Amino acid sequence: MRRFFLIQFILLVSFYTYAQKRAAKRAYWSTHGLISSTTFLSDLGGKDNDGTNDILDTDFSETRYAIGTGITFNMTKGFCVGIEAFYGRLSADDAETNWNRSLRQIHVRTDILETAFKIEYTIPQHGGHLRGMYLNVGGGLIFYKPMAKWNGNWYNLRPLGTEGQAVDPTKEVYKKYSPVIPFGFGKKIFLKNGLTLALDVSLRKSFTDYLDDVSTVYYDRDRIQTSSGLAAAHFSDPANGVGGVGRPGSTRGFPQNNDNYFLVGFKVHYILSKQKRGNNYLTVRKNQWLGNRGSTPRFGRKGRKKRLRLFQ
Repeated sequence: MRRFFLIQFILLVSFYTYAQKRAAKRAYWSTHGLISSTTFLSDLGGKDNDGTNDILDTDFSETRYAIGTGITFNMTKGFCVGIEAFYGRLSADDAETNWNRSLRQIHVRTDILETAFKIEYTIPQHGGHLRGMYLNVGGGLIFYKPMAKWNGNWYNLRPLGTEGQAVDPTKEVYKKYSPVIPFGFGKKIFLKNGLTLALDVSLRKSFTDYLDDVSTVYYDRDRIQTSSGLAAAHFSDPANGVGGVGRPGSTRGFPQNNDNYFLVGFKVHYILSKQKRGNNYLTVRKNQWLGNRGSTPRFGRKGRKKRLRLFQ
């Protein structure tokens, strides 16, 4: 875990050092805030079919929220690298589907804390109708805590071993964290005074099927109760055998599909360097492409320089 954060720091410093050598006068730092919706793609709820981890399994009624911040080093030619962190909540409920998995009656609320390193490319202002569009990809780590409610109280599910992890020595307790691959796209609107507003769509590919505490097969409910208590037994099979579910060894989840999630929201970027707030590659720049008043050079027939306004 410490190694992951160290790698993030080394990557950011390495890109910063490289960019400083290549274009020290044009590179700059910025920070941003994030507010977003979160949507869970897991074994629970979703479409009227078996659970998957793709966008078709979206359950908008269980949409929740995320808030975060980040810092970015902006290089030349529209490229930037940065580190982002956010807190979010995921939610899923079998009651939201009309398929046979609704018989499980399992629900979950998973709080997550994510940190990620990203590389991003933004089409600059002279990019025509596509200006401000961006793509990014990176690597990250999430810490997650699946919980469920019973008799008015919320329980942390991981210590309960709902699939027999606390009983069967051959079953390993899942970790509290997982690597993720963030990738996404969006549209930036360049404002005044170093501010940029972005509509951001970002997906997460995780490497665990336990973000919702559901993955493999049912375990013997009585043995779970003996080992971990009544609450553990309840959450292992909330239906308590009704509808024919809950038989030991029968399907509880789909381990071949790791849990994913995605975010749709807004970011507000702010340039930290006063010298760059009105003079950077993405907005306005004093070079052959953009003048300091938002115009681009253009030559007339007789070689006289003219300027074409791109924005006010």
